[in-house]
Amino acid sequence: MKNFLSMAFILAFSSSLYAGGAQMGSNQGNNAMSSAKSSSGVHFYGRIYIGYDDKQTGSGTADVENLDDGASKSRLGLKFTETISSGVQLVGNLEYKFDIGDGTSTNETSCAATSEATTCRTFDLNVGNLGFKTPFGYIGAGTYESPYKTMGQFDNNIDTAIALNAHGGTSQGNGGIDGNVESMLAYSATMGPATFSYMYAVSDSRSANDNTNTDQGDYSMGIQFKNMLVHGLSFGYSRYHDQSVSGGSGTSNDRFYASMKVMPNMGVFVSHEDLAVAGSYNTSTVGDIRTIGTHYKMGMTDWQVVYAKGDSDGAATNDYKTLGVSAQMNLSKTTDLTFGYIKQDFDSTGSDITTRGIGLTHKF
Repeated sequence: MKNFLSMAFILAFSSSLYAGGAQMGSNQGNNAMSSAKSSSGVHFYGRIYIGYDDKQTGSGTADVENLDDGASKSRLGLKFTETISSGVQLVGNLEYKFDIGDGTSTNETSCAATSEATTCRTFDLNVGNLGFKTPFGYIGAGTYESPYKTMGQFDNNIDTAIALNAHGGTSQGNGGIDGNVESMLAYSATMGPATFSYMYAVSDSRSANDNTNTDQGDYSMGIQFKNMLVHGLSFGYSRYHDQSVSGGSGTSNDRFYASMKVMPNMGVFVSHEDLAVAGSYNTSTVGDIRTIGTHYKMGMTDWQVVYAKGDSDGAATNDYKTLGVSAQMNLSKTTDLTFGYIKQDFDSTGSDITTRGIGLTHKF
C-alpha cells in the first residue's frame, strides 16, 4: 500500500507539472538518460534498472544474494526550460531514485520500522533545483550531484551493487563519488575547452530545522578541460570541502583525473584521490586511492577493466587492492545488459569484499 500511494503521488505531481508546461517556452531540456520530450518545454525522462547480485564479505561467511540494484540506479525525473528574456532561461530539474527490486529507495536490509519515513521510502530525491542559464553561465539553487561526482565519472556501474565506490575503487559517501549535496548555491560555466563548477552550502547546522546533508560553509568545486592539448584528452581537478568538523578545522577531498582515447574503440583513465573527509575512504580511516582503468568497445559491448589501490593513513590493515571487470552489452539504443565481477582485497586481513552481479537497464 505504501508503494502504491507513493507511485500515485509521483504520477499526480508529474502530471500537474506537465500540464503547467503549456505556459512555458518551446526550448527543451537535455538529459543523457532520455530522448522523450513534450512540445511544452517539459522533458520527462528516466531509467529503470533491475539487478541480481551475490556478495561475500570475509572468508567463510555466507553469501548475501539480492534482487535489487544495490544503490538505486533507477531514476524518474522532470526537466524544463523556459525563456525569460533574450539570452536568459529559467531551467529546473526534479529527479527521484527508486528500486523496483525491493520496492524501496535504499537497501531494504537497512530499513527499520522506527525510521521508515526516512529509510524505506519508495522514492528518494536525488536532484531538485531551479536556476538561470545566462550568457555568463548557470546560476541556481537546490540539491545537486556535486562536481566531485559528475566530473571525471568513469564507472559504468555507478549506483549498482558492483560499483567501484562500493569496493574501494573510488571514494564513497556524499563527500566522495556518491550521493548528492543538498541546500547548495551553484554556479557553472563553459569557456572554450574549460568547464568550471562551484557549489556552496548555505544551511546553518545550528538550526533545529536543518535536515540537510551539508552544513553552512561546505563546498564542492571542479574544473575540467576537454580536447585542449590533444584531441581525445580530458583532464581536471575537483574538491569537496567539509567545513564543520568536530574539534578541528575543515577537511577536504581532492581528486586529479584524466582520460585519453588511445584508439577508435579504446580509452584509458586514471585518477588520484587524497581523502581527508570522514567516511570517504572507509569508516575507519582516511587515505589515498589511485585508480587506473580502460573501456574497450567490441561491437555492441563496452568492456570495463579497473584496478585501484588504497593506501590508508592509519593502520596497514586498511590498505587494499581492488580489481573489477564488467561488460555492458547494448541490446538497443535504450536498453543494455551488464554483468561483472569486482573484489576489494585487503592486504593484512580476511575481510575481503567480492561481488558478482548482472543487471538490465532501460532508458526513456
